[in-house]
Amino acid sequence: MQPLLRSTRAARSMVVLLSSAVLLAACSSGGTGSSASATTAAGASGASQAATPTPAPATIQIGLSQPNFALSPLYVGDAKGFWDGENLDVKLTIFNSGTENQQALLGDAITFGAGGYTEPINLSAQGTPTVIFGFIQGALPYRLMTQSSITETGQLPGKVLAISKAGSLTDQLTRIVLKKAQIDPSTITFQQAGGSSGRLAAMQSKAVDGALLDSPSYQLAEDAGMNVLVNLAEELPGFPYEVLYAKKESLEANPDLFLRFLRGFNKAVAYFKDPANEEEVLKIVEEATGQKADDLKLAYDSTIKDFPDNGEMQLDGIKLALDGTKEFADIPGLDKVTAENLYYPDLQQKAAGS
Repeated sequence: MQPLLRSTRAARSMVVLLSSAVLLAACSSGGTGSSASATTAAGASGASQAATPTPAPATIQIGLSQPNFALSPLYVGDAKGFWDGENLDVKLTIFNSGTENQQALLGDAITFGAGGYTEPINLSAQGTPTVIFGFIQGALPYRLMTQSSITETGQLPGKVLAISKAGSLTDQLTRIVLKKAQIDPSTITFQQAGGSSGRLAAMQSKAVDGALLDSPSYQLAEDAGMNVLVNLAEELPGFPYEVLYAKKESLEANPDLFLRFLRGFNKAVAYFKDPANEEEVLKIVEEATGQKADDLKLAYDSTIKDFPDNGEMQLDGIKLALDGTKEFADIPGLDKVTAENLYYPDLQQKAAGS
C-alpha cells in the first residue's frame, strides 16, 4: 500500500495561527471604541459557538482500493480541507486492490473502505455484515481491452488476462463478462497486475493479451492501437462502480462520525464537479495518483456525469450488481446476501439535507 502524503493541513493550521496573531494585535492597539467593538464581536462569536458547539476531534482512516480517478472526490476533500469544519482528521491509505482493502477493514486497520461494489458483497458473504452508505461513481467505466490481434470474444480461450488481484472487482467483472459470452473462465489464465495503470503497462509490454481498464487507461490503450472488445457500461448498465462501505456494527456504533464525514464529502463532490475548478481538480488528482493531468482529463470529460451529488445511492443499482454477482460469480455464502441488507441510505440522506 502507499499512504497519501499530505502537507495541506499543516499549512492551513499556520494560516489560522497567523490570523489569530493579527487579530490579537489589532485588539490590543486600539482605544475605547476598538475595545468595545472587540468585546461585542467576541460576545457574538461566543453566542454563535454556544449555539453550534464544535464537534469533538476525531480521526478517520479510509482505505482506497487503488489510486484511480474514480476516487477523486476523496483526494479533493483532503486537499481542500473540507473535513476541517467537522473537526475530522481524515487519512487516506491507497492499496493496490480491493482484496487488500477488504483485508484492512476486516483487521480494523481502516475505519471504512472506498472501492468497488464487490468489496462489501464479499465481506457480507464471508459473514461480516457490511453496508454501502454512499456511491462515489455510479456507473462502470470499464472496457475489456485486448491486443490488436484479438477482435472477438471467441478468441479468448487460452489467452492471458490481467486483473488487479484474485477476488477483486476486476477479477469478478472479468468472469461475469466471460460467462455472459459463454466462455468458461477456467480456459483463461488470470495474471495479477495491480491497478488499471499496471494492467495497461502489462498490455503494452505484451505480457498479457487483455485486461479490464477504466478511464483514462482504456483511452490510452485505444490510442496505442488496442481493441475495445467489451464495453461494460453497455454490457452491465445500472451497475455502480466505486462505493463507500463499512462494517454495519461500526457505522451503527458511531453514526455521528460517519455523518460528519459525509457532510464534508458532499462539499468535496460539489467542488470536484464544478467546471470552474477543473484545472485545480486535475492537479490535485495528478498529485494523488501519479497519473498525468492530460490523461486524467480524458477520465474527467468521459465520466464526470457518473458522479452523483451527495453520494446518492440507488437500491436498484445494488440489486443489479448483486444479482449479476450471484449469477456469474462463485462466492461461498453469497446466497445469504441481499441488496436490502447492503443498502444503508439513512446517513447519506441526512447529510444531503443538512
